[in-house]
Amino acid sequence: MITATADDGIALLTLDDGKANALSTASIAALKDHVERAGATAGAIVITGRPKFLTAGMDLQELQRDAASRREIRVALVTLLVKLFTLERPLVVACTGHALGAGAALLAVADRRVGADGPYKIGFNEASVGAPMSEATLELARYRMPMPAFESVISGSVFDPAGAVSAGLLDAVVDADALTATALAEAERLRGIDPATFAAMKQRARQETADRMRVGLAHLVAEEG
Repeated sequence: MITATADDGIALLTLDDGKANALSTASIAALKDHVERAGATAGAIVITGRPKFLTAGMDLQELQRDAASRREIRVALVTLLVKLFTLERPLVVACTGHALGAGAALLAVADRRVGADGPYKIGFNEASVGAPMSEATLELARYRMPMPAFESVISGSVFDPAGAVSAGLLDAVVDADALTATALAEAERLRGIDPATFAAMKQRARQETADRMRVGLAHLVAEEG
């Protein structure tokens, strides 16, 4: 499902399950593994999806299978989000289409987010499908989204790409044909910053939110365990 390629020191990780790119426990683990390997060698990382879908969210079959499966996938996702949010390397997400729930979270953890123009839905839609957001993901949304856009999490309302820019989930919207090149250019710009300075400033800027996310993760494990 995940293809990893290198472009002049930038790791490009592509999610593609041939469908809606629903994130399963296995695909979350695979993405985490690819990010760890890329973080050891690449100057920056770009995550992208298949045409029309970054990801439509977590795998519903796993969420609905039983309590153990639900616990496993939710803990795996939040663990990945904390890792990505605190990653010392620059992280850019190229949003190829719909980004719902976990997809919006992937946008929120990135240093830069570029979206393809089109009739796509982007946002934390959990409430609209009867699945309350985890404490940790809510803190991530709070970090990224200004008011009143942040309160979209209460109803599960979502945005089109232009609205997602105003809501803080995208930085720019471009034609689909220019998306990958634009994301790679953003990654190249960010990796031009002194790596030690970049990592230090990112840690200082995000520490409080990261700490709250870790507390939320611990609560999630305790509640579901």
